[in-house]
Amino acid sequence: MSFKYLLLFQLILLSVAHNQGKSVKLSKKQAHHKHHKSQKFLDSIMDVNDDSIELLLQKHENFYLAEMTVGTPDQKLTVLIDTGSPNLLLTSSLCQQNSCIQHGSYNPSLSTTSYYIEAIKLANGEVGNEIDIQFASGSVVGVFFEDRVCLNQYCVNNQFIVGIVEQTEDIFSQMKFDGILGLGRIKEAVVKNASYIHNLEYDTDTRNFSLYLSNSDDDDMSSELVLGGISQHLIAPGEEFKFFDVTSDNLWTINIKAVFLGDERIDDCNNCQGLIDSGTSFISFPVYAMEKFYQKFGVYQLCSNIESFPDLTFVLDRGIKFTLTGSQYFKRNTHALFSKDICIPYIKNNPIIGDELIVLGQPFLIHHYVWFDEDQSKIGIVKSKQQSHQ
Repeated sequence: MSFKYLLLFQLILLSVAHNQGKSVKLSKKQAHHKHHKSQKFLDSIMDVNDDSIELLLQKHENFYLAEMTVGTPDQKLTVLIDTGSPNLLLTSSLCQQNSCIQHGSYNPSLSTTSYYIEAIKLANGEVGNEIDIQFASGSVVGVFFEDRVCLNQYCVNNQFIVGIVEQTEDIFSQMKFDGILGLGRIKEAVVKNASYIHNLEYDTDTRNFSLYLSNSDDDDMSSELVLGGISQHLIAPGEEFKFFDVTSDNLWTINIKAVFLGDERIDDCNNCQGLIDSGTSFISFPVYAMEKFYQKFGVYQLCSNIESFPDLTFVLDRGIKFTLTGSQYFKRNTHALFSKDICIPYIKNNPIIGDELIVLGQPFLIHHYVWFDEDQSKIGIVKSKQQSHQ
């Protein structure tokens, strides 16, 4: 787990440094699109009734957020939707540092349903009353609670919570959310059954979900998290899900056979893994791949010829390819020193990820609709309607 958070917050800090643009709040209007459900990955995706749970997400800068209530009576908090971690991590009122008090926080003393866990057996077999999570530029210390947690009307009465009681000041001072809702694989959780979606007392396949991230403020293209189903209207016309084996018990990873920048192969992988991570604002490559990327582009480009930039192509199992155009893996940015916009890559070097892990963060997810199947250990990927429009 410590690896995940090291990676997540290093890349979020990079996002804060490079993305200070105007925020966009997506519509919360309840949509009524027909949903479909995958009962098994080899089955046809079938029509379902109202069992699926659809949640529209907010976009703030490069963060995809959901509003959550915790405790009794309700305490409203905003959480980052993160497929790279499985735990519910919330800023706690027990933390009195500046980086804590400027956020919303969970106050267990105000909740009649809160239960403080003095000691618990963690997933690593150790027994403890707190956990120290190390990040790239600091750390947090968390203690353990159980309480009622709800997304809209969908509640878990005894949800496991890691409440932050101490943290490094500089990490969280710029964060625009109060915690992290982990949708990662269940086995990575701090304790067994810590996953919110696994604990939902609702008649749906809550271990399985789909995620669509949008850059659009169009109501019909709002970001969506669907528990137990998919929204068919978000799939590009004529496209179908392609399913891939999940290669890790702990993370949503799939095999990546090769990566091409135009006709040039930039990876050197024998067994590269791609981490599908909605909590990361970039695509992150190992150092050697980034050296090849920067040889081609440098740290920025003028945007006037962005349409001529080579495609970035990921080759997965069975030779199946998913491609991003130059305008999809670069971001336009106005710079005071230039008379024209400059384009900064959504791609970052991250030395802590090792030589065989590639993080497929938001730039990939924005253009692809993804189905996460815990039961079958499968990930389904399809070109999204948003990508077909661009």
